[in-house]
Amino acid sequence: MVMHPAYQQIIGMGQDALPLLIEELRREPDHWFWAMQAITGVNPVPPENRGNVAKMTQAWLAWAQQQGL
Repeated sequence: MVMHPAYQQIIGMGQDALPLLIEELRREPDHWFWAMQAITGVNPVPPENRGNVAKMTQAWLAWAQQQGL
């Protein structure tokens, strides 16, 4: 999935894609975590929550709020 050309194009948008990805996570949590990590260089998800989409979404949304996004 993350190697799909469309997914890679989203990563290629860089920082401009972040507000769109964050809004998508708020609307319907999905597997945008790889793209967000590739764009930001961070991963706010604690190791114990990896693989849990709901908790991963919460971690990324909290990170986005801290960043003012």
